Amino acid sequence: MRPTKRRLSLLLAALLCVLLLLSACGEKETEVSVCLVNRTGLDLGEIHITSATTDEWGDTLVEAPFEDGQLQQVTLGSFTEKTLAEGFNILVYDDDGDLVYDTSFDEQDFQLRGGDYLVFLPPECDTPLDITARYNGSDYDALTAGYEDDSPDGEEDWPDDGQPEEALDVVDIAGFTGCWKYDDEPFYMVISDSYEWIAINLYAEQVGPGTVEAEEDGISLYMEDGSYLTSLNQTAYGGLSDEAGNALSAWDYIMLLPTPDDALNQTASFPGGFTNVQIDYPIQMEAHEHPNVSNSLSFNAVMEDGTDDYYSNILIAFQPISGYDEYMTQGAGTAKPYMKHMLDSFMTSMYGDKLLKSFGSDFKDNGDCYSITGYMWLDGSVFDGDLSQPVRGCMEVRYYGPTGYALVATTIALEGRIRNYFDICNNMLATCTYTAGWSTAPKPVPQTPAAASSQSDPGDYGSPYYWYDEDGDVWYWDGYENIFIGYGDDYYIDDDGQYYESNDAGWDYDDEDYYDDYDPWSDPGDGWDDYAYDDEGWGDYFD
Repeated sequence: MRPTKRRLSLLLAALLCVLLLLSACGEKETEVSVCLVNRTGLDLGEIHITSATTDEWGDTLVEAPFEDGQLQQVTLGSFTEKTLAEGFNILVYDDDGDLVYDTSFDEQDFQLRGGDYLVFLPPECDTPLDITARYNGSDYDALTAGYEDDSPDGEEDWPDDGQPEEALDVVDIAGFTGCWKYDDEPFYMVISDSYEWIAINLYAEQVGPGTVEAEEDGISLYMEDGSYLTSLNQTAYGGLSDEAGNALSAWDYIMLLPTPDDALNQTASFPGGFTNVQIDYPIQMEAHEHPNVSNSLSFNAVMEDGTDDYYSNILIAFQPISGYDEYMTQGAGTAKPYMKHMLDSFMTSMYGDKLLKSFGSDFKDNGDCYSITGYMWLDGSVFDGDLSQPVRGCMEVRYYGPTGYALVATTIALEGRIRNYFDICNNMLATCTYTAGWSTAPKPVPQTPAAASSQSDPGDYGSPYYWYDEDGDVWYWDGYENIFIGYGDDYYIDDDGQYYESNDAGWDYDDEDYYDDYDPWSDPGDGWDDYAYDDEGWGDYFD
């Protein structure tokens, strides 16, 4: 029974290994592509090449028949230096399914590097495989003389220079391979030495793979369906240029737009009186002090130019407050309306008449601070330019105690991208090192329930009911223990003994301004799917 080996990576998987962000961790991998040359005198049916570190062979790298004299470029995959040092095993069958070389051949650990030629010679040769960085067919004529040739006319169809015709297609494109970024377009072009390309935009969407054909003074790129895309030429400055004059510059990595899944591997310290406070952010963003807001850091995407994310920003600042402290020590029920007032004040002072509508929700008692989040609809004139979508904003305010400051985190972006940056901001806030050592002092649980007129024996086990404590807050005795329901400003017990949420509790806002069950992402148009970024981020380049 023929042995099996691990399925080799497809070319696309190998190409995508090039697309590691700087934030990626782990040992660097190198792509290995080689050129197979059949000089055995036989038509081959299968060639398997895989790392010596695995005991599986996987699929054949050639389609039968792989004729005598034929050349074929293949990609083996991407490997670490440690794996490359272990070598590769090679297994070869002829077109009839018989082993071409004996078993000692497939047990050898051959050392291969990208760009090598693997010249398979007749099995009777002393060295049935030659590995070379440069192939010239005439160098092997003496070794293969006398072996059967399967060509129709009985003669090898080689050109005058002694090199097989197929070798003429293997043109050196080393000056074009690698990762290239369009200077004025929001995407990258990755070209492999396996004569394939893929394009990736800054949102990680992909076009390709397509094929590459070498020309006399450059290369031509073709789409998956064989249609022509463009040609690329080298410039005097080490870059590339397409036929429309668009410039491409070489990049060692691909930097995409930030997402909530990105690692927070960069750290920034706040300016002003908060230099001991740090916060982490992704490498896909850059941090700087805001020139007009004290004690603040502003974060923008590194690759935002030319994209809708140009109109996105995260601003985190420590802002002075006064007049709130005495209300924050009386529990969450009292603190909540004042947190709403604080949020509204910051929104108004920051955006003024640019603030079209706001919704407050997500009040939280975090133990060491109170927080509240508001959602904003902003006038498009907050940005210069012809915007493709409405502008949205989110603001979170945190009160850490009587320090004289509140933390204010504001995210603004076009509607299709606001959720992305809102989630990134929340990830960043979770790393903020600020603390004031203050406690919101959660309400203690009473030892026994108070008397209730609707119960003949309120202390009996198994007799559940709602009740008020001495502060007027609502509790539920489930028959066995007390469960806190809500502060008196938020809830009340009706005559039927059921509790309800108060409609008139807290600061005097009407329901159009604040209500807790508002979903800021549910409105039509709030999702990414409702806004295609410039025809999925490619402009008309691939139309």
